[in-house]
Amino acid sequence: MNMIIALGAFPGLIFAVIKIFNKKEDLSNKALGFAIFFYSLMLLLAFLGKEVFTTHAKEFIVTANLFVPVSLPVFYFYILLITGSIENFSVKNLKHFIPFAGYALFFIVPLFLFDGLPDLFFRISFAYTLSVSSAYSILMLREIIAYQKKMVNYNTDENSATVFWIKISVFIWIFINVLQIFFVLVKNHFFVNYPAILEIHSFILNVATVSWIYIFAYFAISRPDIFAHSKKMAESLNEEKSSPQPSINEEYSEIIASRLEKIIEEKKPYLDHDINIATLGEMINVQPYLLGRFINSKLNKNFMTYINELRIQEVTSMFANPEFDDKTILEISLIAGFKSKSAFNSFFKKSTGKTPLEFRKSLKP
Repeated sequence: MNMIIALGAFPGLIFAVIKIFNKKEDLSNKALGFAIFFYSLMLLLAFLGKEVFTTHAKEFIVTANLFVPVSLPVFYFYILLITGSIENFSVKNLKHFIPFAGYALFFIVPLFLFDGLPDLFFRISFAYTLSVSSAYSILMLREIIAYQKKMVNYNTDENSATVFWIKISVFIWIFINVLQIFFVLVKNHFFVNYPAILEIHSFILNVATVSWIYIFAYFAISRPDIFAHSKKMAESLNEEKSSPQPSINEEYSEIIASRLEKIIEEKKPYLDHDINIATLGEMINVQPYLLGRFINSKLNKNFMTYINELRIQEVTSMFANPEFDDKTILEISLIAGFKSKSAFNSFFKKSTGKTPLEFRKSLKP
């Protein structure tokens, strides 16, 4: 069963090294590489303690857990970077490594200086890492939720892949923490009465622990556009944050409106499933944060609503066009730029007061 850990540790180290030493990677992806590197070291040491150096298993586990209070803060920095909360690593960010220094001082140093440490020492070290893991899971989830709220002004899908895959990774951490707490509370009871339950618990914990690495590897390799989009969003948020907030004057508003109308009519950028305000801003040569202000203040809506309203107009036009009679509602929604059936149905009903099927039938004699 411990081989599952090895299946995460070795590929994780390889993936991390590629990220760290690839000169084309930006700071955020290098931070991700370091987070996975430390996390994989933790898995490797845990595997060695359980399978190779079994007589010193506790010592190896305590040493492995040293990398929890360093991998999680680094992953937290990664989230801050791609959400635009910070632009670079600064001296004030060093405070996040205090838990790592504390663990090294109070647990690693005694581990090498003293023999025959009591079980209480190992339990406290475990509780320490669990506390740090839980705290950073909450911090990361809070940052993601705040980012998601901002995205309605910059993207067309509140549950975009960028937010979704980061959320999944954080929920995995939370799930791991819950399993660990459960293990501590009921270990003795189940060890005596239901030993098979502990085996199942261990298996699920190992799978969850390793899956974190594979999620990142999958998205980084199969969907590199996710990283590019998140970087664009971060740049847009930073530009808005660093700029004053006065309203756009009427003359410039008319320029933006004219460019926007022209590009909408000629290119129909809303048909692109992944359109965001950064991309649209580039198309009309307007800074994304200024385009966002224009849509918010002059059109009285957010970017997501603006684009989806254009898509609904496209859908209703296709419903009325006999050339699309052989197309299903789902096919038409995808052509119009929607990525999912549920998002389309929800927005269509909200915009027209009817379901897509009811609306389509109302157009037929």
